Amino acid sequence: MKIKTILFLIVCSIWLVACNGNEETTKTIEIQELINFEEEKLDTLQLISDAKDIKVIEKTFKKAREFGEVDNKVVPQYKIKLNEDEYYLWIDNTITGTIANVNSRNMFYNIHASEEFKEAINYQEQK
Repeated sequence: MKIKTILFLIVCSIWLVACNGNEETTKTIEIQELINFEEEKLDTLQLISDAKDIKVIEKTFKKAREFGEVDNKVVPQYKIKLNEDEYYLWIDNTITGTIANVNSRNMFYNIHASEEFKEAINYQEQK
């Protein structure tokens, strides 16, 4: 009886590890270009599923520094769905960018928009 219980626990453990591994590989980040705060540009949805790019994006967002509350009317270039949250992203050809959570878009955070981050989101410099 004890052997069956131990085997059952081992099988369950392996199954849980396999399920967690599949979750990581199917993780995606959605990036959409915007026309205004409520309207997205057609045919601009990007699904980022590359593990390296996801790591770069998540790391950049985790290191964001609070900038403060601002009543901003400037339209962001992108909306990014990261995990369960959505963010607006303002970015240009400098090494800084700004993000705001869609649900509290008056609180801004500065990010370091490295070349690696820009490549991960497929940023194209506006001319």
